[in-house]
This record gives sequence, structure tokens and C-alpha cells, in this order.
Amino acid sequence: MARVSNIDPWHRARGTVSDETEVMAVAANITKDLRTLEAQRPALMDHAVTGALTEQHIAHDIAAAITRSYRVYWANYQAGHIHLHRVAYKHLPPTIEVLDARATIKRTARLLEQTGEQLPANFIWPLLMACCEEEDLAERAWMIQSIRNMQSQASNAKPIADVLEEVHRRQDATKQRADVRQTSLDLFNMSFAVV
Repeated sequence: MARVSNIDPWHRARGTVSDETEVMAVAANITKDLRTLEAQRPALMDHAVTGALTEQHIAHDIAAAITRSYRVYWANYQAGHIHLHRVAYKHLPPTIEVLDARATIKRTARLLEQTGEQLPANFIWPLLMACCEEEDLAERAWMIQSIRNMQSQASNAKPIADVLEEVHRRQDATKQRADVRQTSLDLFNMSFAVV
């Protein structure tokens, strides 16, 4: 996330051919590193994320904890693809990688919800990123409500959900991506840390 933030308009010059060429070169390296990270993930992760890690393999409580941890990790990893696209390629339509990341985050959130537990606060970032790229109104509403439901764990959940609603109003009106940080500054005169 920090490497992506370093190329956003809040941290470096943007808008010239030279600037955008540099940003795209950095973005290409980040994409390469994300793909390498994915290729090197432990096989256990795939079993855990899909829910295939059960008490047949290890104790139920341990399987549940590993499954939850890997699901949260995987969703945050996927959010990196969306964040990168929104920063480096803001003016371009979503790629297959972005659409897959969005679908994976939503699927993973639903798997976590099926356990009957509240989504953990460290799922705010993936939901925020996925929701920013969501077109379906019902899916947007579900993700925004899921973030609001984290208010007891994260004091910034409600304002982040409010920012997300405004991001969608702006994006729907302009048919262009709205900057989450700028929207937050416009609404609250501050930006919220989302980890």
C-alpha cells in the first residue's frame, strides 16, 4: 500500500507525460511484485480461503483461526490491485485483475459472514476498495453496511462508510473515479487512516 501511495497525486507530481510515464513504470513493477507474491503464497492459504481446512486436518479452533487470518490477508492483498489501478490508471476502465480482485473480496467477505462472526476491522480496506469499483447498487449497499457494522471495532467505520457513499455520488455524477482522500477532506476536513 505504501508503494502505491508514493505514486498518488498527494505524494508526487502528476499530470505531465513525464510524470505519468514514471508512475506507469513504478506501477508495472508493483504489479510484477504483486504477481510474484501471489505465486509464492503457501498452498495452505488456498485451502484456508476456500474453507477446505477443517478438523480433518487440525483442531477446529486452529482451523477456524487460520482460515479467518488467511481470508483477511487474501482480501487485503486483492485490495492492492484495486488501489494500484485507482492511483496509477485512474482514467482507464477496470482490468480483469481489478474485476477479479473485487469479486474475490466480496466472495471472501461473504465466506467470513457465513461463520456468524462480525467482519474484522481489518476488512474495512478491502471492502472500501472493492466498493469504490462496484457498479451494482445492492452490492454497494451491502458493502457500505458491512463497513458501518464494524463501528464497534473501528471508530472510523461510520465516517469511512459516509465517505464511500459520497465517492459513489461523485463517481455516478461524473462517470469518473473520485479520489477517496479528497472526498474525505471535503466531507470531514480530514482523511482517515485505513489499515
